[in-house]
Amino acid sequence: MLYIIMVVVLQALITLTLLFYLIKNRESVLNMLLLYIGVVTLDMGYEYFIIQRFGYESVLYEIPGSLRVFKGLIFLYITTYLIHAKWRDKLKYMIVPLTLVVLHHAIALTAKIFDLSWADMAIKSYLVYFTYYSYYWLVCLVICIYFLTKYRKNITHPVANNFRYLVCYVLMGVLVFWAVYQLGWNTLIYQKIYSLLFLFQFGWILYVYILTYQHSLLIQQNTLHFSAPKETYQYKDLSKIDFDTVKNALISFYQESNVYLDEEFTLDQLSSHLKISKADLSITFNKYLNTNFHEYTNRNRIQHFKQILSEDPSASVIDLAFQCGFKSKSTFYKYFKKEFNCLPSQLIH
Repeated sequence: MLYIIMVVVLQALITLTLLFYLIKNRESVLNMLLLYIGVVTLDMGYEYFIIQRFGYESVLYEIPGSLRVFKGLIFLYITTYLIHAKWRDKLKYMIVPLTLVVLHHAIALTAKIFDLSWADMAIKSYLVYFTYYSYYWLVCLVICIYFLTKYRKNITHPVANNFRYLVCYVLMGVLVFWAVYQLGWNTLIYQKIYSLLFLFQFGWILYVYILTYQHSLLIQQNTLHFSAPKETYQYKDLSKIDFDTVKNALISFYQESNVYLDEEFTLDQLSSHLKISKADLSITFNKYLNTNFHEYTNRNRIQHFKQILSEDPSASVIDLAFQCGFKSKSTFYKYFKKEFNCLPSQLIH
């Protein structure tokens, strides 16, 4: 029985470590997808271990693994990130109760293995969560699909469509399993089919992950390419650029749109939105505004940060920084100090 205790404790510790690290450093969809893959892999590995070690008829198999409770939260995090929801960081308060579920599972299962007097009561109280788990999971999926559909025109992230289809696929699988259970069919047979369907889901997740990773590399390349102002330009005739029109278009865009708050917002996307060539934009930034795309974008992000903070002074500075599109705390503080020559806390007071 030592094996099962080790597996239960290890899966809980590893997942909680991943969760707190990645949620704390939630800089991109990439991290959230990585967390989802880790949680699901550990949960399936735990279930497979129980089946292989104790069989389908074991009482241990009837006690669901706890890690799956995090899947809804992760999907909600990815969705709210893609739609730039201002309330996204409120989701962090769900971490505490979900963590308690994981700990409850580890304690209850350990008590059962050691045949302690209060083990059955602990197991029974743990199973109460899973009376409502299906509803929680379904609600999370429906909310994700609703927001990804409602705000699809405002989403600029390249993997948004694939993620929406993935959520729909997961929802379909859950509904089919629920229907089989309600009809009283052999859930064991369907569960094996569901495992095969999950392999397809897992492949889809990896595909979305790879797309996101490739997009991140492209952003890094663009950052290096446009990081420093250019002194000379290979351009036929600079007089053909209406710098005032381009400047006004830029000002209007950053005032009226929140698209630039996506941390992976690029010059290509700005060019597409304004219907102005990248060359004209780059020249306007460097020659007319004495800056570059990334400097200008981050300055506007800082102004947006200031506005939100003034509306809610009690909000977490770091959470707001990520919400405004900064990929790291160091980058945020660098631009904040450059803009206001003080710390955020000093600005509040």
